[in-house]
Amino acid sequence: TQAFLNKYAFTNEDLSILLGLNSRSTDDVHVFNNKVIERDITCKNGYIHILQSVLIPPTNMAQYIQDNHGTDATKSTKTFSKLLDRFCAPYFDPASTLQYRQLQPLFTDSIFMKRYFASNGGKTTLPNNQTAPNLLSYDPGWNSYKTTAIESDMAAMFVPSDAAMENYFNSGVGAILKSRFGSWEGIPDNIILPFIKRHMRTSLIESVPSRFSKMVDAENYALPVEKSHIEKTYTAVNGEVYVTNEVYPPVDYISVYSPVLLSENSKVMNWAINISEKSVDGTLFQFYKLYLNSLVSKYSLFIPTDDYFDTYIDPIAYGQDVPAVLKFKYIDKTSSVTAYVYKLDKSTGTIMDEMPIDSINSIAFPNFIKNRLWNILDSHIVVGDVETGAGYYITKANDLIKVSGSGASIQVQGGGDIDKGVSCTVDKVFEQYNGSTYFLNKPIQPALKSVYKVLSSDSEHFGKFFELLNGVPDTCINQIFAQQGVDFRIKFFNAFRYTVYAPTDAAIDAAISSGKIKSWDEIYAISDPAQKSYEINRMIRILKYHFQDNAVFANQVVNKQYQSATIKNDNNATRFGTSKNKYYKIGVVGDGTTLTLTMDNNSGEPVKVAKVVTDNGMYNIVVKDYIFAKLPTLYKNVDGTGALTGSLFNTSTITTSASAVIHQIDNVLTFE
Repeated sequence: TQAFLNKYAFTNEDLSILLGLNSRSTDDVHVFNNKVIERDITCKNGYIHILQSVLIPPTNMAQYIQDNHGTDATKSTKTFSKLLDRFCAPYFDPASTLQYRQLQPLFTDSIFMKRYFASNGGKTTLPNNQTAPNLLSYDPGWNSYKTTAIESDMAAMFVPSDAAMENYFNSGVGAILKSRFGSWEGIPDNIILPFIKRHMRTSLIESVPSRFSKMVDAENYALPVEKSHIEKTYTAVNGEVYVTNEVYPPVDYISVYSPVLLSENSKVMNWAINISEKSVDGTLFQFYKLYLNSLVSKYSLFIPTDDYFDTYIDPIAYGQDVPAVLKFKYIDKTSSVTAYVYKLDKSTGTIMDEMPIDSINSIAFPNFIKNRLWNILDSHIVVGDVETGAGYYITKANDLIKVSGSGASIQVQGGGDIDKGVSCTVDKVFEQYNGSTYFLNKPIQPALKSVYKVLSSDSEHFGKFFELLNGVPDTCINQIFAQQGVDFRIKFFNAFRYTVYAPTDAAIDAAISSGKIKSWDEIYAISDPAQKSYEINRMIRILKYHFQDNAVFANQVVNKQYQSATIKNDNNATRFGTSKNKYYKIGVVGDGTTLTLTMDNNSGEPVKVAKVVTDNGMYNIVVKDYIFAKLPTLYKNVDGTGALTGSLFNTSTITTSASAVIHQIDNVLTFE
């Protein structure tokens, strides 16, 4: 009726597509597509409506999809029907059996009803009373379909034709499915389930053609159906069936996560991505799956395949007396991940023994495996494109990685890889809707050396700068270094990325000789306590001015001002207009070959600059400062040795980290 159409904002075009009614008048009434030609004939016990033709009860959606076979592949739905029928079984129906026996006394058999496994209107247990592992949104064979909504409604299904299914399976993203499983029949139930559910709609009112542009699926992702996609329709007793010339794959199939889900050789990372967390209201959600399925962002996702997941150097063990490598393996029988622990020769970077000294599985120690794999995962996700030619990119973990080449020729290096002179190579590239997924021949190894380690172990190049950093009195609150991570970390670093500018020994000598800075010996020799305190604080502020927010590389094209780690405490006007209680800035200009730094000294004074030194290789040195839940010495070693009161290694936790790039410069930076 027109009242119904007005209430639910159905258009004449909607009815034309749904029922084939092309010449409907405003006061027309239809039962399905059968027109009432004479209505409201009053009788003593009711009303009679005369129809244009015999009313044949329609079948339900599941039955129509199953029966819709024909020679025209653009309109038949045999392929989808076979997938749908995986989620059904025959169930004994005692009421129908009894009723039929009353009509047919000689009947002694039993009647079974075909029921679908579904969360609404369907069966949630198998015929053997075990819980059904995979549930549809609703039972498409449920004649009396209803929802929990106050308003009555029907369901809707967008069912790709056989031709659409065949085309999808042989091109684009669907080809990944074919490569992995060979045929539609070969796809496991748990993987095909989201595909089917994506094509099922719980509300016909919200699924009419005039609302196609607003449709979203159960996970709030757009369902891109267009009117031109509809080949034919059928109004079933419990909903509308749209036969389409397009397939609408779930986000799991089109995002950068898709190759991980569908590959036989990425089970470890797939397991990690599907780990659930609990929200504040107790709801479980899979953070990384949601994150990587976001279609508003572009990602570069690096996945070390299972065959090569055996060279991860654990940073906590690296900071202990017995360093170790973890080899991760997915165990099919238990659907879990085990980390096998091997001793590492730190000097050569090789495994010392062929046999593992321990194994840590995700069933007994879920927090350990989750902590390490999520740390690895963060180090393998880059927001954005890594084939822009920039050279260095920042991961979700704030790790700095070096990328060269493009496509299948890409080579990737973390800070640890650069230090060893090795690279990760790409085995396969998948171009997805929201970015690219790269399968690697090894995990990207983040830097294992801290700022402290690099500066303290190279006295030839960084000796005098390290002496200044390490010379801060122990009694001073504003320390540069703090014992944490593998050895020591920069105390004022957060979970971010930074640049450290280390003046040459010659530059420091020149600064001391000119009186720009004092040596610690000179400061300690001051007898006036107030003056000594002032000079100590001044030195710390100058040293912290050599630490900059954001990582900038020597070969980068850049022209920006970045914050340092020193706060301005006066009202003097500066070159970059820094206000009191704000961080002094460093002007950084790079043309791809040279990097020049301009200091934020007082306005009106001569410009002070420093240049990155590139003729001795002391630039673009990638480092990482970790923070662990405890100092490495407070955990037992991987072989059980170590402090008697130490916690077991399999309880250790990586909390967070900061990355930095170190450059040597030819002048001491100062804001004075």
